[in-house]
Amino acid sequence: MNCIFISPHFPHTYWQFCMRLKQNGVNVLALADTPYESLPAELKEVLTEYYRVESLENYDEVYRGVAYFAFRYGRIDWIESNNEYWLAQDARLRTDFNIGTGIKSDKIASIKEKSEMKKHYVAGRIPTARQAKAADGLAAVSAFAKTTGYPIILKPDVGVGANGTYKISDEAELKNFFETESNYPFYVAEEFVSGEICSYDAIINSKGEPLFESMTVWPPSIMDIVNRQLDLSYYVDKTMPVALRKLGRKTVKAFGIFSRFVHLEFFRLDADRPGLGKKGGFVALEV
Repeated sequence: MNCIFISPHFPHTYWQFCMRLKQNGVNVLALADTPYESLPAELKEVLTEYYRVESLENYDEVYRGVAYFAFRYGRIDWIESNNEYWLAQDARLRTDFNIGTGIKSDKIASIKEKSEMKKHYVAGRIPTARQAKAADGLAAVSAFAKTTGYPIILKPDVGVGANGTYKISDEAELKNFFETESNYPFYVAEEFVSGEICSYDAIINSKGEPLFESMTVWPPSIMDIVNRQLDLSYYVDKTMPVALRKLGRKTVKAFGIFSRFVHLEFFRLDADRPGLGKKGGFVALEV
């Protein structure tokens, strides 16, 4: 089996994936943009071969690297980075080289675009905050806010963490957002949900079943950490509520996830929310 691991040196713990792959008899073919001599010794010891590109942002370079590995070692069975930033590129490479062990370009929007995520939540009958597209303009988002009530959240449709996220408290702030944020067409508006963020984290096998499940709790949300300059804190709970376990598994099924690590974020409501649930219930946030 041939596995291409994209950027295995970052985060620094990722060399351990490569070690386990080698221990299971896999050819570990690494591709990254750092000099070979800069790689950790533990990583170099387990690589079958390393291909360096000047920039992982340059798709042509990365494509040529994958083509080289395919020419030298035969069919590539897996391409993975396990890194949210490279998910779309991973999918494009799988598409271009016809690798069927992961998400391809035709499915990547469902886990990258918040507007596409909503469609899967709705189809799977999973409670989630209502949403509108900022591209529809100030009047449309204003009408949306009057339906849900202020505050509302405006955030990039495609984004990592809470970068570029706004909490809008009234009509004046909403108008100011449209006047000052030049990228507003690429934003979505969501009703504000008050609660603690909990994640369903799991390893999903080739049949879509969980091999391992855990629940992480984030007392200050990432948005509050970014906007209020708070310290990051989180903990893995000793137990997982049955309701979260059911919703996590239901979400995995709704998104058609197989052979994958998942990090699914939910709000745990701190008060009853009409249309979403009772206090203590879970509402889907992001995949």
